[in-house]
Amino acid sequence: MSFFGANLKKARKRRGLTQRQLADLIGAKHNSVSNWETGQNEPDTQTIRRLCDILSITANDLFDADSAASSPVSRDELKFALFEESGQITEGMLQEVLDFAQFVKEKHQKKGGV
Repeated sequence: MSFFGANLKKARKRRGLTQRQLADLIGAKHNSVSNWETGQNEPDTQTIRRLCDILSITANDLFDADSAASSPVSRDELKFALFEESGQITEGMLQEVLDFAQFVKEKHQKKGGV
């Protein structure tokens, strides 16, 4: 599997989409995503742009070898993970979660735990 394929699969799964769902969203054939993820071929530039928009990632995220190992979580992904798309989260609520996370991180850094 290519870096592109691995990164695409990771981003797709993070968004909770099947290969068919992603293909439908970008207007591709149902087996296209599978072919991209397995490295059989790669999408054209226009399709890459659509993939990035739908998956909330950049083209660098798709083609970067390091992205396969780790990539930052987007605000939308964090909202989904914490509140399961309930629609009940405001930007202020999300900021409170991020502030608390920073507080915990700093607390453990002072103790030498991180």
